[in-house]
Amino acid sequence: MKILRNIKHIVLGLSILVLWTGCNEDVTDFGFDGAISGVLKDAAGNIVAGDITSNTIVIKALTEGDIVTTDIRVNGDGTYQNTKLYPKPTKIWITGPVTMTGDTLRVDFSENSVVGHDFVVTPFITVKPPVLSGSASANSITVNYEMMPNNGKVPNLREIYCSTNPYPNASTGSGPQYMTVKVSIPDNSGSKTISGLTSKTKYFIRVGARATGSSVLNYSEQIEVTTP
Repeated sequence: MKILRNIKHIVLGLSILVLWTGCNEDVTDFGFDGAISGVLKDAAGNIVAGDITSNTIVIKALTEGDIVTTDIRVNGDGTYQNTKLYPKPTKIWITGPVTMTGDTLRVDFSENSVVGHDFVVTPFITVKPPVLSGSASANSITVNYEMMPNNGKVPNLREIYCSTNPYPNASTGSGPQYMTVKVSIPDNSGSKTISGLTSKTKYFIRVGARATGSSVLNYSEQIEVTTP
């Protein structure tokens, strides 16, 4: 009898331990299993770059029954992704210095939990990636740049960003860990030399342009250049 009583006590203790552990376990799966990913492109198939550090181009997803959108920022290489959308019908569209060429996307994540979709948009200003002109020197880099306004937009700000930080933008500065050089450019195309650089250093370079009436910029894809 004593042995049976001890066994009962052990079983009871283990049951309490299991229940206590289960009650204190962090819940990580809330049913948000919908996923969408893709790339932003223009009609010619060129990447339309975003900026992950700001709300430059944002994909908005509004789930049925919600009043607040899920905002998905577009990366500097034009890609976007969100893997925690609720399994319900959802409307998806884009905001920022671009015009959608199609209608609002409608997806029911309860029927298709994983969706791949490339959005086609027309940027206010198509900004081509800069092109290295000649060879970089130890302290300077010269690049050729080109941009094309669309649908009557007019650029009122044009800049080149050269930084040791990837995907530099208008707000990227210099700090203890990286340095940035920002250069204004006067025209929609031309050549510009970026000076004051450090030898044997990798730099990330891209071009930004802001259209009149817009508060944010369109950006180019970046290029990488290492000074000798």
